[in-house]
Amino acid sequence: MVTFRLVEETEDYLVYWYFPDGHEDEKYGIILINKLNKTIQIQKLADKDFSYIVTSEEQNQFRESVNAMRKEDGLPPLSKQECPYAKTEFTKTFFADHAIKKIIKSYKSGKILHEGISAWY
Repeated sequence: MVTFRLVEETEDYLVYWYFPDGHEDEKYGIILINKLNKTIQIQKLADKDFSYIVTSEEQNQFRESVNAMRKEDGLPPLSKQECPYAKTEFTKTFFADHAIKKIIKSYKSGKILHEGISAWY
């Protein structure tokens, strides 16, 4: 579970603090949303959060695992259009990504969240 709150809003930016496990008495992380160029950046990872890199090899192994399960179920493999082969790695975070997902979902619908919670377990 992660909680978050909007701490600054300008014409150009939204700045959120996020708190792993809702512990607002511990070091928070900072999420910056640039409204002009529509980018999201984790400016500071919370002390209790962590990130990891998902390599293209790992992504492609996952794709092949899914295709093996689909084959067992009598389904055709995923096409390159449905799930292209990965060529680049990306970084995931344990807590910040969940906060970002909820913040962005609301933002895309036209509503700026001033605070919120995301629970997935």
